[in-house]
Amino acid sequence: MAYCYATEIAYKDLADEDMLDYAKHALESIQAQRDPDIKRTIFAIIACMMAYYEDADKAPVKDSDIMKEASPVEIGTAMLTILSMRSEFYHVPKGEPEEKPEKGTRKRKNA
Repeated sequence: MAYCYATEIAYKDLADEDMLDYAKHALESIQAQRDPDIKRTIFAIIACMMAYYEDADKAPVKDSDIMKEASPVEIGTAMLTILSMRSEFYHVPKGEPEEKPEKGTRKRKNA
């Protein structure tokens, strides 16, 4: 799987919504301890695979394969991987920025 603009375009074509909407939905579902919408999740997986293989016809897995053969653990792992790749793609910070050094402890640029 891959995450790039091609992923977002493919997801929009498949699901008729932005990947950001899916990401928000998935994160809210995880926080509420419920499963995200499976159809949207499968579309997200397929979009990432299409981006990796650059063409839907070259991807070795189809949505029907995922629906019929993937376990809930495999779907969940793929979903978390997608959210992680999206976070890395957009360089979303993983927490609060580090504290600034105390006044007077910062080194001068030309010292």
